[in-house]
Amino acid sequence: MDDGPYSFGAAVRRTSRDDRVTVRWRNGQGTTQVIAETEWWRVSIADEPTSSTFSVIEGYDRLIMPLGTVSMELSGTPSGAEFAPDGVARHVVAPLQTFAFPGEWAPRGRVDTPTRALNVMVRRDAATATMRLGTRPGEADPAALLVLVDPVTEEAIVVPPGSTDAFTAGDPCAVVTVTTFGRS
Repeated sequence: MDDGPYSFGAAVRRTSRDDRVTVRWRNGQGTTQVIAETEWWRVSIADEPTSSTFSVIEGYDRLIMPLGTVSMELSGTPSGAEFAPDGVARHVVAPLQTFAFPGEWAPRGRVDTPTRALNVMVRRDAATATMRLGTRPGEADPAALLVLVDPVTEEAIVVPPGSTDAFTAGDPCAVVTVTTFGRS
């Protein structure tokens, strides 16, 4: 698969909150700033209002990490019994922790005060992703795109797989890896 500017060996890109494109959520209830995206995946930072409902994004897997100091509560009835056998799900996601869920689930989101959250969405048949808070890797991954996000300043470094460019990031940072299927 061709990931355009994020393809194997492409240049490292830096992005800040001030230079990102802001787009509306599919359901119109909020906005997100795109860090990097292709037709198969997107990494962004969303403004999270005190109450909203997530958009349904069928066929995608999602990861979310609240930034700052505010926990996020996600609740609702998921579509898949394997996700919540009792039929109702409620998850409190602590700041800087990662929560994974299927895009078919459109939970209600609630926070005590408006905050921001790092989001990753990957098309299930095209890519996989991980997200964690920790130390940055010292070099590019030969098989996966890396996105390193400072949880305070929201500065991001996008490191395509196999890039030979030097990069530095502070620690700890959010470390996102996106692996697109079909890579050799």
